[in-house]
Amino acid sequence: MFWVVGGLVVLALIGGSSAAVSHHLDRKAARLQQGSEEDRAMAGELRDLSRQIDQGRYLYPH
Repeated sequence: MFWVVGGLVVLALIGGSSAAVSHHLDRKAARLQQGSEEDRAMAGELRDLSRQIDQGRYLYPH
């Protein structure tokens, strides 16, 4: 029973941390969107990375 609870806690931490990272990347991309051409390109890359994290590509490779 202890292992089940421990496993659920670990899964919750992983899910929460990936959501937090994704949110941070989205906020940074929004700030960069207002900058120079190079900043806007970086914003697009950050959004792509955030989208990939949301899809679980970095946690669970296909």
